Amino acid sequence: MNLLVIKGSPQKDGATTAITNKLIDGAQAGGQTITQYEAGTDPVPPLIADDNGDFAPDNDRLKELLKELKSADIVVCSTPMFFFGMSAQMKAVVDHIMRWNEQLKAPKIGILVAVAPVDNFDHIKSEFKAIFASLGWTFGGQVLAGKIADADHLRFYPE
Repeated sequence: MNLLVIKGSPQKDGATTAITNKLIDGAQAGGQTITQYEAGTDPVPPLIADDNGDFAPDNDRLKELLKELKSADIVVCSTPMFFFGMSAQMKAVVDHIMRWNEQLKAPKIGILVAVAPVDNFDHIKSEFKAIFASLGWTFGGQVLAGKIADADHLRFYPE
């Protein structure tokens, strides 16, 4: 299986990145092929439209993202949760994914990884379930870590 892990945390060494890296380690140990797309610390541009409402052409990074999305069997969206929603960096990725909706309608599995200082993930889970469903993807589950203020708090989580 080809896993595409889209990292949406602006914090290079934050808790979301740490948990996502553990997921990657486990998937690699299980023999999965992993591709990482760093959108958190190297954000994609937002959608931009001209006066006619046409979207700007994709740059090389966006072309790379679309190529990786098409070839992935499983797409992992990893994001910190800010005010019950995804990071701005992940939102920019999702906006482009929705623009490519027809090109990405193929059997895939979508997985959510979210970390927050609170433990209510209902809004973000619903949002990602709807995103995956609109693409025809199966919701494969989630990795959620609540009441986490920073990566140091992860010491309370089992390895």
